[in-house]
Amino acid sequence: MSPSLVDELETLKSRIDALEMKNEQLQTRVDTLEAENTELKSTVDDQTETIESQHADLAEYNARVRKLETTTESASKHRKCLQQQFHELTTDDVATTNDVASLSPLQQVVAFSKDAVEKLTPNEKRARYVAKGLSDYAKKVPAGYAIDSSTISNVLRSKDGESPHTETVSRVMEFLNRFGKDETKIVKRRGTKRVVFTERAVADLESATSEDARSITDVVMWWRQ
Repeated sequence: MSPSLVDELETLKSRIDALEMKNEQLQTRVDTLEAENTELKSTVDDQTETIESQHADLAEYNARVRKLETTTESASKHRKCLQQQFHELTTDDVATTNDVASLSPLQQVVAFSKDAVEKLTPNEKRARYVAKGLSDYAKKVPAGYAIDSSTISNVLRSKDGESPHTETVSRVMEFLNRFGKDETKIVKRRGTKRVVFTERAVADLESATSEDARSITDVVMWWRQ
């Protein structure tokens, strides 16, 4: 073989070796890119699942928000309805704070509701009973109207079904006097005690005991303080 041919073969062999090395490098690069591509696809799939899950959560949250808004709106309407009903009850059926302030103490006791009356002591209840029927029991006098201890004793006997003790009658008279304040006073004539009411006091009591009078439910026992 001629020297020139040998040189050419060596050159071709060197080129083939270089190409094979280059091919191996390219194959390695391809393998690396394929691995990276597979990893990217996996990451994209994970992200897609995460996004889909977040969309589902968002849809659920939106549904809950709409439900809560509906519930809140319904509760608000119900609250307004209850407030209106309460306002109607407090303005139409029960005495307001201003109404109570305008009443005399004795009127307030007479106007107590059934529940409020239960907070009174037995003697306070007896005094209230006498005051409610005062116009029927009291006698007209120059100073207004008077009811003596004997009459009060008879009234209490008809109420309780038994004769009251003298001390009980005295306590009832004291309560009437205290409840009446400036509109009442206790006097003693010819050995008999009487509670004298002004005409205005009796008229006020008749007004407080009328069917149209409003009940007082918020009770403050000021006379016990």
